[in-house]
Amino acid sequence: KLIIGSSPDMIDYLVFSQMSLLSLHKLRELVLFPDSLLHEGRVLGQNIMDSYSSFDCSVLRHISRLGSLSCLTRLCVLVDQNLYYLEQFMDEMPNLLELRLGILTRLNLSKHVYLNEYIPRLEAVVAASKAPVLMVTVLAETRRQVSKVFKNNYVEKLVITGPCPCTFNMFPVMGRLKEVVFDDLGTLQDNCTYWKSRIDDRGLHRAGLCCVNIGAVYENCPNLERFRGVEVGTVSHKQSFNKWNNRIKKRFYEDYLQQGGSKEMKAWVKTRWFSRRPVLPDNIGYARLLN
Repeated sequence: KLIIGSSPDMIDYLVFSQMSLLSLHKLRELVLFPDSLLHEGRVLGQNIMDSYSSFDCSVLRHISRLGSLSCLTRLCVLVDQNLYYLEQFMDEMPNLLELRLGILTRLNLSKHVYLNEYIPRLEAVVAASKAPVLMVTVLAETRRQVSKVFKNNYVEKLVITGPCPCTFNMFPVMGRLKEVVFDDLGTLQDNCTYWKSRIDDRGLHRAGLCCVNIGAVYENCPNLERFRGVEVGTVSHKQSFNKWNNRIKKRFYEDYLQQGGSKEMKAWVKTRWFSRRPVLPDNIGYARLLN
């Protein structure tokens, strides 16, 4: 409560006065998540998120001054569209084993802020991480059909969680990625929110479409072995995309049936599979601003 409504200078003073009493050379885990994502019965507003971001930045800045960020092996942090502060510290955490990003942006970001601030900053943070495990918890964000390119050569396991992942549109470019896991989505089994999904066809999430389009991993994640429990590692990327797609498609349709789906394959392909190969954007991160 001291944080909310306090100026950045006051937050910085409070953090410094408290943390200066601590020895942080053995610090291994840092969790910058609030106890609750609700304030007075509503999801955290922008003013509160701004206060949390100022606090998080002050904490990271102080640990950086002490030279202890390099000791961190696990970082969990709640971010919104203003996550520029996080990127400046990523290079100081070469020993991270797990990075968890909780994403809670405003629901009505303008096109300019979404494309020129939020997406470039998010992509830059992911690109700068050296953690082999990346967990993305999508709590709330503005919905736009724009690919978020997560390019990273360290990530081996990608975990997607949260109540709002279906339209996140992640495009992974990860040479070492071995597994993509979707966790804690059980409460949403009756509410798949993928683009243009029919109300009577939301009982099961669209594996291969929700959050991460499986078509995006072709040639971009050559070492991927499992995707949401489906074995994909034995399907070679050295064949044409159409041949690869046909083999992958059959595996995901079988998984759909195992999950209780009842559509015939033709109807399933029409409503639950991609119609064309996803295209990797020419520019990602801050290079988007050059367009």
